[in-house]
Amino acid sequence: MRDAFDRVGPVFVPIALLALPANILPLIIPTAFLKAAFNILFAILVTPILGGASIWLANRGLAGETADIGTAVSMAWQRAGQLILTSLLLLVILLPSLALLLAPGIYLAVRLFAAQYEVMLERKSPTEALEASWNLTKGRWWQVFWPMIAITLIMVIPVMIVAAIFANAPFGDWVTNLAAVAITPVLIMAILMIYKVLKGGQTAAAEDANPTSA
Repeated sequence: MRDAFDRVGPVFVPIALLALPANILPLIIPTAFLKAAFNILFAILVTPILGGASIWLANRGLAGETADIGTAVSMAWQRAGQLILTSLLLLVILLPSLALLLAPGIYLAVRLFAAQYEVMLERKSPTEALEASWNLTKGRWWQVFWPMIAITLIMVIPVMIVAAIFANAPFGDWVTNLAAVAITPVLIMAILMIYKVLKGGQTAAAEDANPTSA
């Protein structure tokens, strides 16, 4: 987490700006029905693209480079179809297992966590990305699970505390959602770092297994 905080600085603002629409727009929608419809459509059509842009920005930040939000969105827009389809496939795979049995859903979520990263950074197709994530996490489930649990607790608990403090305040929802926006860049950077560690380990294992690489 310390490394994630150290590396996210140059891209913190653009990633936070990308997280704003999903957290702020629902607050200005007047009715529950419209809010639900908006959230569904936004999650299907927009969130994967903004998420892809955030991944691209985090990758630049991890490399010590800067990038503007316009370039990030443009890069994600080029992969929009693949990002959206990957997101839909993940929903089809994960929602039933999470709804019926919690443990299988968590298992699959960990095994497939890297799919969008593979689409955005390795330019894989949705099915290739799912397969790549599955192979990347093979035999490493606990190695991914425990850091993700730790990251989630460290980042989400403060937001829950803020939500509890401002629960009855006039603009409590705004404060809570802005707190969620603030943790998003660090969360994305931390998960990217897990992904990069796994990719490095996978490359090293492949080189060790290939005698021609010596």
